[in-house]
Amino acid sequence: MKKKRKSSGIIIIGNEVLSGKTLDTNSNFMCKELFKIGISCEEINSIKDDEKTIIDKINIFKSKFDYVFTSGGIGPTHDDITSLSIAKALNQKLILNSEAKLRISKHYSDDILTEARLKMAFMPENAILIDNPVSVAPGFYVENIYVFPGVPEILQVMFKDFVISLDEGYRYFKRTISTHLSEGIIGDYIARTQKKYENIEIGSYPYFKKNSFGVSLVLKGENEIEVKNVCDEIFEYIKIQNGNPQLF
Repeated sequence: MKKKRKSSGIIIIGNEVLSGKTLDTNSNFMCKELFKIGISCEEINSIKDDEKTIIDKINIFKSKFDYVFTSGGIGPTHDDITSLSIAKALNQKLILNSEAKLRISKHYSDDILTEARLKMAFMPENAILIDNPVSVAPGFYVENIYVFPGVPEILQVMFKDFVISLDEGYRYFKRTISTHLSEGIIGDYIARTQKKYENIEIGSYPYFKKNSFGVSLVLKGENEIEVKNVCDEIFEYIKIQNGNPQLF
């Protein structure tokens, strides 16, 4: 029996993202890394640093997806409430994780281990650490919830290193066809092709460059041969229409 591809949802936590002060690049990065190992990202939500909001969203996502990834709210400041909120969402105690405390203590051995810094070692009681080779303070996962910091430079290193452990060998296969024909010209044909090949996802993306415009068609599927065959079929159609197709 074929195993089901795993699904995921991403929760970006932080008032600074919703205010526009900080640009969210974390969800984009995580989606790309998940795509590489064949985990489907089904939904992305940005929410504020509010306990009830975080609890509600965590409870919805954890029952909806195989994996839930969060970014933000596990730092040393007063508004970093993600760890506490997740503990409450799972009906777990927030405790001082001894291993996390040890790592942070060693990192600040030549400085003062302030209460703010120690705050980063408090996690739900059943949490398992996610290594942080950049600034030491670890992320964690508990049940199917994976918690990462909001600083992109730190998240990227941690996420790329950790997500490999979730790789079950699934892969997406993707091909891109570019043409100067507009969606208005090829739209009906692409719609019929999509209906004909339901296992292949066909995305249509208009582009503008210099003084020209056109469309990039992105085909994605789980079977490499099927993706290639549908790609060849569309390529030939566009060629017949004098659309000068280019394959990427």
